[in-house]
Amino acid sequence: MEKFTVTLDGSGRILVPAKVRKQMNLRKGSELIARLEKERLVLHTRAQAIREAQAYFSKFRPKGGKLWSEELIEERREEARRELED
Repeated sequence: MEKFTVTLDGSGRILVPAKVRKQMNLRKGSELIARLEKERLVLHTRAQAIREAQAYFSKFRPKGGKLWSEELIEERREEARRELED
């Protein structure tokens, strides 16, 4: 884990050092997601947060099972077919 120091300016902004921005592929306008854990501020890129969420929810997917979104799409298509037949 790399440690570095940042300074808080008068508006409450922090400057992430250029070396770190480059490592994380951050550009002007990049959004970071901040989370407060007890007295610790944790920053994640949006891509990191998405990967964490996917890893968390993948635990609930049965082995060889379908994605919930795939099941929902199949159900909606079946409903549409039934409506057309009526």
